[in-house]
Amino acid sequence: MPDDAAVEKAQLLQALGAEVVRLRPVSITHPEHPVNVARQRAADTPGAVFADQFENLANLRAHLDTGREIWQQTCGKLHAFVSGAGTGGTIAGVSQGLKALNPSIQVVLADPQGSSLFNKVKRGVLYTWHEAEGKRLKNPFDTITEGVGLNRLTANFAAAAVDDAVRVSDREAVEMAAYLLRNDGLFLGSSAAVNCVGAVKAARALGPGHTIVTVLCDGGARHLSKFHSPQYLAQYDLTPVAEGRGLAFVGAA
Repeated sequence: MPDDAAVEKAQLLQALGAEVVRLRPVSITHPEHPVNVARQRAADTPGAVFADQFENLANLRAHLDTGREIWQQTCGKLHAFVSGAGTGGTIAGVSQGLKALNPSIQVVLADPQGSSLFNKVKRGVLYTWHEAEGKRLKNPFDTITEGVGLNRLTANFAAAAVDDAVRVSDREAVEMAAYLLRNDGLFLGSSAAVNCVGAVKAARALGPGHTIVTVLCDGGARHLSKFHSPQYLAQYDLTPVAEGRGLAFVGAA
């Protein structure tokens, strides 16, 4: 796994008996990218299986049921589904599952800063300003969120039926996580916070009387050392400041 991921994610896997190899963040084309190292380790280990969750369409197929479950639990009365994309499996499977039942349901991507998928949906091109000439850094740092956003097109995301996309800043995600803990007692991770910001933006765009669904896909316990660390957030001037039940911290789509 990348060595810039929250350390408690590695600690949990180690507690479960796994060997965890932490690697510096590099391009997917580099042999030392975690995906490529995992693939090679599996090939070199008798009886091992490489899950390949980014490209394996079993990921998407599992979430066809998620889409049908959402349909059943809303009695088919929903207007939009909002989700970020880590592997792309959730948004792909849910979008296919829902649109098979009602093609008019809107599927909206919530994309964190530093990810290229927003522009892929809106303009058909994988691009983020961090990749502009003279902007790319040797050790890029684009976002404090983890497990959401991509700068490549995976097989799972390529199969998603996405109608629109909204951008989500780190500030919005951090404030949303604090808002949900303060008002609803929900202690969520950065991916779920991104989803909830996206859901607010979709709700504003559609207006009153519409039902918008998202997923709370990660808990805060795996983000204690970064996303939920006051000291870490202060380093990037991201200490939550919003109070009460207002959502003014959510900006325009």
